[in-house]
Amino acid sequence: MAKKEYLTFVEKPEGLAQGKETELLIKDLAPGRRKYDAHYVRAIICRNPQDLPDADVLWLRGWVGVLYPEPWAIRILREVGPFPSHDSV
Repeated sequence: MAKKEYLTFVEKPEGLAQGKETELLIKDLAPGRRKYDAHYVRAIICRNPQDLPDADVLWLRGWVGVLYPEPWAIRILREVGPFPSHDSV
């Protein structure tokens, strides 16, 4: 089965919680009409894809759009629902 690819924006990768459930805003990179659809999800992420078997690919970009060179792994547990408001962040 082909792995799906997603994108998220982060301040710095070192600040991400690895191996624990976390909530992220991700963008779907699948080609077609749904490309760049945003989803607010609860997921487990890991810097080393071998540590999270059967996970999808997560690309990271900094706040200004610079792409980090190595992809991470993401296992989406569920979609959380509506996007968080600025009041809840």
